[in-house]
Amino acid sequence: MSEKKEQALNEIKTSFGEMASLVLRQLTLLEKLMGTTEEQAFTDLIDEMEKAESRIDNLEVVIGEQFTSTIVLYQPVASDVRRLVAIYRMTINLERIGDRIHNLCRIIGDIRNTTEFTSTASLITNMLTSGTIMVEKALLSFTNSDPDYAIWTIKNDTVVDEMNHKLLLGHLRKENIDDRTRSMVQSYIELKDMISNIERIADHATNIAEASIYSLQGTDIRHTGIGKEE
Repeated sequence: MSEKKEQALNEIKTSFGEMASLVLRQLTLLEKLMGTTEEQAFTDLIDEMEKAESRIDNLEVVIGEQFTSTIVLYQPVASDVRRLVAIYRMTINLERIGDRIHNLCRIIGDIRNTTEFTSTASLITNMLTSGTIMVEKALLSFTNSDPDYAIWTIKNDTVVDEMNHKLLLGHLRKENIDDRTRSMVQSYIELKDMISNIERIADHATNIAEASIYSLQGTDIRHTGIGKEE
């Protein structure tokens, strides 16, 4: 029975590892997508990312089933239960990051040829890079059993939030939008949607970091403010 339990635990870890790698790859491809101007290359990237998104969705279901069956069949010890719960929580957040990436792909496709997107693309890319680093460090905290990475991620959540507000407000101040066309206003709305999706990616990275802390230390720090204070 012990050998089967160990196999079940390893299967969950393997599925989670694949899902984490796919989401990180999606974030890398998203940055590449934002700088792609050639039409065929853009289409090829979208196709690749759509296939990966389907696999991410599938893995969420697989991990959920593995989680339930392992708990019911093998009644793992408390430390294993914490790790399983942490993986399940992180899985949910990884899938939601995948959904945000999917939204961003659609938005980029709609506005990538507009003046507004061109003028802010480098700033948005910097913001996306910050969110990606947060996801990476949150996952490293779990895989390397290092709570410091998780605390770093939680502390940096407010940095991306501030970038969200400052980016759009700063750009709007430079433009006399009252005299611009309806299409320009629509572009700004789409840009705000892009920025909000990236901010949510950072939020999910924070959730992953909190789940890592729970797995490593057995402490649930959600809604406590722990890690965010200077």
